[in-house]
Amino acid sequence: MKTTLIFSILALFVCSSFANPKFDKWQEGSYFRGYNVLYESPKNLQDFIDFKNYGGNLFHIQPDGFMATDAPYDLVQANIDGCDMLVNFCRQAGIHYVIGMRSGPGAYDTFDESQGTTGESRVWNTGNVTEQSRYAEMLNMVVQRYSGDTLFVGINLVVEPRPKVRVIPANTSASYKFFLENVYNIHLDDVYASWVQSIRDIDEDLPIILESFAYSTPELFPAYEIDDPYVVYSAHNYQPVQFSKEAVPFAMTYPGVYWNITTLSQVLFDAAFLRNTLFAKLREFQISTGKPVFIGEMGMYKPQTGGVEYLGDQLDIIKDYGWHFAFWDWRRGPGADWNIEKFKDTGDLHWKRVLSEFHAPPVPKMTSPANEIIVPANPTFTWDSLTAFTTYDIEISMLQGSRLDVFTVNDIQNSSYTLSGTSLVDGQTYSWKVRAKNPGGETENASAWSLPQLFTVGPTQSPNNKTITSKENSLTQNYPNPFNPSTSISYAIAENSLVKLTVYDMLGREVADLVNQQQLSGNHSAVFNASHLASGVYIYRLEAVPLNGKQGFSQIKRMILIK
Repeated sequence: MKTTLIFSILALFVCSSFANPKFDKWQEGSYFRGYNVLYESPKNLQDFIDFKNYGGNLFHIQPDGFMATDAPYDLVQANIDGCDMLVNFCRQAGIHYVIGMRSGPGAYDTFDESQGTTGESRVWNTGNVTEQSRYAEMLNMVVQRYSGDTLFVGINLVVEPRPKVRVIPANTSASYKFFLENVYNIHLDDVYASWVQSIRDIDEDLPIILESFAYSTPELFPAYEIDDPYVVYSAHNYQPVQFSKEAVPFAMTYPGVYWNITTLSQVLFDAAFLRNTLFAKLREFQISTGKPVFIGEMGMYKPQTGGVEYLGDQLDIIKDYGWHFAFWDWRRGPGADWNIEKFKDTGDLHWKRVLSEFHAPPVPKMTSPANEIIVPANPTFTWDSLTAFTTYDIEISMLQGSRLDVFTVNDIQNSSYTLSGTSLVDGQTYSWKVRAKNPGGETENASAWSLPQLFTVGPTQSPNNKTITSKENSLTQNYPNPFNPSTSISYAIAENSLVKLTVYDMLGREVADLVNQQQLSGNHSAVFNASHLASGVYIYRLEAVPLNGKQGFSQIKRMILIK
């Protein structure tokens, strides 16, 4: 028995010793669901907060190279600053991010290269040790800059590598590799392996994302496989390009007949073709290797006939296989190009289809009625608004009696609801809570319920018909204390007062405004949730200013958060 226990403890220690929280998220099916984001279009913190409120949890940041493409490979400070800006927005909003390099020493931006506005990238050429080493130096710079951040969950070595794609007549991975290696003496796997090793010299655990060659098309898998335990393999899909990149809205139709690289012919693109041909080789690669898969880019340029079905068919496959995904791209500019959120088709169905596959939105913050307040018989319930497409449910229940006393109002279109035509009992105490929902109608599209708050209908009367009051003002020690992450603060008000209950850190900065309203005399309490704060000592302060003009009351106490 003792031996078994010892081995169990050792096994637990070994597992915990080799835990990799960042890579563990990649191994959780379809955990990361989000968008690409560039700094070339103006962005602000609200863009990131909106994205989080929509239920997105990953941004694939694609900066231009931190070092110039050509000698002497100077630092490009504007690109570093732009990446820092997007990273800081992710940190403030609490969004995971991947950084994928679009260019660097010897490597031109793949889009510019495809348009013929630059030369051909040289970094892949065998023997080009100088530029390969400088590119590795740039990758290391990125890793060192952000690796301490728990939200930084991967570095993508290069976006859409495309060595010799203009001249290689290949429609399979094997034939493409043959031409690269035997005709052009390019060994992409050797370059990748050297960069991975360079990163591992400074960070052993950071997930590394490898894309396939030739625009990362899934039909050219299997890509080169690199011997590293924390690699994620990535593909991009805009097939059929004639449909997804059509510049005229509603000019193309899906399902429809379009050119395909695998068959080298016109074929019917529909859900079956996407699953059985377009994504088939990527799925086989995933099954054979057990590695996580990331669809790093996908989307549509403009709304098209059948576009909702096109997006949905891909998302169904992606989630069936447990792949992660990021659409192109978040709020690219003021127009609708690539901005599925702004397509404005009838009923906004393109965007709602994407939203239905994001995670649930956050739990709304309740604003009124505040906890333990007295309200009229037809109260108005309000909470923080999240997004234009979020709907809400509220649940109201009587504290005394069975669960049959509970009723719910569903699919509220805005962030308030006035209760009318009900028979709330004067003097009775109720609780209420709210949750947010994305389109889709499934359980996974709804947030958890907020913590319930109490309200009483009308002034509570004592048996002799006098209003119940407290004899004196008081502020009690929070309970529990120390706490993690929530604690309750109770207090008493001697007179009907304007009450403020505020929490500060030890530098005097306000970190929470728990109560700020008129309250009747009596006993009250508030819940302080510090899940977003660091461990430490915090101060809470009660201020009560009587409405009858009497002298106010103020008191402070300390509490300890331990995580």
